[in-house]
Amino acid sequence: MRTARLAAVLAVALIPLALTLPARPASGAAAYPGVAADGAQVIAEQQVDARTMDITISSPDAAASVMVQLLLPPGWSPSASRTWPVLYLLHGCCDTYQGWTQNTNVAQVTQGAPVIVAMPDGGPVGLYSNWWNYGQGGAAWEDFTATELPQILSSGFRAGPLSAIGGVSTGGGAALFIAANHPGQYAAAASYSGMDCTLLPASVALIGAAILRAGYDPNAVWGSPVFQLSTWQQHDPCSLASSLRGTQLFLSVGSGLTVGGGQTSCPSGGDILESAVAPGAYALALALSLSGVPYTEDFYSGGCHSWPYWQTAFAQSWPMLAAALGA
Repeated sequence: MRTARLAAVLAVALIPLALTLPARPASGAAAYPGVAADGAQVIAEQQVDARTMDITISSPDAAASVMVQLLLPPGWSPSASRTWPVLYLLHGCCDTYQGWTQNTNVAQVTQGAPVIVAMPDGGPVGLYSNWWNYGQGGAAWEDFTATELPQILSSGFRAGPLSAIGGVSTGGGAALFIAANHPGQYAAAASYSGMDCTLLPASVALIGAAILRAGYDPNAVWGSPVFQLSTWQQHDPCSLASSLRGTQLFLSVGSGLTVGGGQTSCPSGGDILESAVAPGAYALALALSLSGVPYTEDFYSGGCHSWPYWQTAFAQSWPMLAAALGA
């Protein structure tokens, strides 16, 4: 009798303490907000500064833990009553998800805007592509970028349905083919010195060299441009030009050449790289014109295939992107 009375007293005394303890996730539940339909989920968060957050996502599509950096808008919280549009920014070859914030003033340009800026890793070479892998399939980076990540941001980070996408170099071409392969999902798309026409011989060579440099088999990603032509076309903005109708477009590239025809002085051969990717942007502009798809161009003389030029191009594209996002 005395034992039962003591247990009852202890139970009543512990009620206030239990009410003040934070709830713990149930066994098997995600420890952080943000889950996709296929089970992709946030497994770590790091608050870098007042506005910047790094999240780690366990992704079945990418078959990896993928890093994403977020720039959060004023008033954001995971429990806010409103949602925000999202601007996805993709890095290029041999860079990381931190490339945009480490090399440009994107945080300053977007400061105060009611927009979530999401900068995901894009896998080897920043191609943001589903790997063909000799017909065996493999890491599906496009599916991660276009499906898993938006679902996670929607379910855990107050992202709304309105979004835009942009990228540099290989990520620029990826921004365009992702927008084309997912019509209606992105209100706007921007390419800064991108691989905008991947089937041009120079583009084929550059993409192959970049994959090889990263230590991978160049044929593993999209296969041969001859024998797996349809796979290449699925990742070629020029072939997909008509599918970009309804998406506001911004194309930026330098010639890599001075007005007099000489090469611009750039570090690490950035002038030659810019000269090599420029024809792809011109070819895409022609393909869009022939398809009756409007676009905004920022084609300039000189220029280097490097972040300072992409920072300038992004600033020029920001008013269009912001307007497309209702910001």
